Amino acid sequence: MGSGEGDNEKILELIGSIARRLLSQKGIVRKDDLINALEFLRKSTSEPRVRENSIRAIKMLSDREH
Repeated sequence: MGSGEGDNEKILELIGSIARRLLSQKGIVRKDDLINALEFLRKSTSEPRVRENSIRAIKMLSDREH
């Protein structure tokens, strides 16, 4: 597996983790909810890798129509 594939896997894991947290709180998750949570994570973390993966996850979600 190349590093790009590994990064994509980590991004999808991050999205899944945030979706699970939101579902446990609200019972429903919209794409905007995920993007907002990722934005919060991006702004609040001191870890460069988490920030980078959050940005890429936001872009990935924003590029999707549904």
